[in-house]
Amino acid sequence: MKTKLLKILLADDEPPARKKLRTYLADTDHIGEIHEAENGIVAADKITSLQPDLVFLDIQMPGMTGFEVIESVGVENMPAVVFCTAFDQYALDAFEVQAIDYLLKPFDEDRFLKALQRAVERIQQSSAHPEVLTRLLADIKKENRYLERIMVSKGSRLFFVKAEEISHISAEERYVKLHTQTASHLVRDTMSQMEKRLDPNKFARIHRSYIINIDYIKEMQPWSHGDFVIILKSGEEIPLSRRYKDRLFGRL
Repeated sequence: MKTKLLKILLADDEPPARKKLRTYLADTDHIGEIHEAENGIVAADKITSLQPDLVFLDIQMPGMTGFEVIESVGVENMPAVVFCTAFDQYALDAFEVQAIDYLLKPFDEDRFLKALQRAVERIQQSSAHPEVLTRLLADIKKENRYLERIMVSKGSRLFFVKAEEISHISAEERYVKLHTQTASHLVRDTMSQMEKRLDPNKFARIHRSYIINIDYIKEMQPWSHGDFVIILKSGEEIPLSRRYKDRLFGRL
């Protein structure tokens, strides 16, 4: 009997990450069409329109997170899923509990092939899993933890920056920049997504281009038209927009 060729969707906002997945898939059997989605909104649309057999779903994407993609599509309409993530430790705990496979970035080809093999076996056995995804989403919401550390890269090195060491975050086109007392690091993310994942008791959005760690504020000075200037303990000055003023003042 001829083996069905699988239709696969690679949902990740990083082109190198999608290229890496394509390279690994090129060495495997049972693979038919391969499609790509560069953000969560496109991923949800392509899951609905293309109905792939398997999706490699990045958790942190602009537009929608991987979890929001599932909620948008509906758990009953989701194909087999292998999650990809860089730093959501609370999500990894939930995956372990629900026995859902994931790839922790950076992963190698051996780890990828193991995840793929398990996914193929589930697909061939036609094992439905909407109840598993339902429990996963419930676990994620129940935990409601915030980021404690963020993975960053510098050349070929990958390491973590503790959230408590970040004095502020600034928007840098398609990236955000994490600022500590000694260095700064670019991360592929959006300000809105980063704001959601940081502890609101410690971090506040003060401007469309800035999020600040409250512990690093030295003083605030009135500026003009209801705006303020925040002076950090390092001496750096950051604008506080009147539009975001209540987000900060309500926490002090």
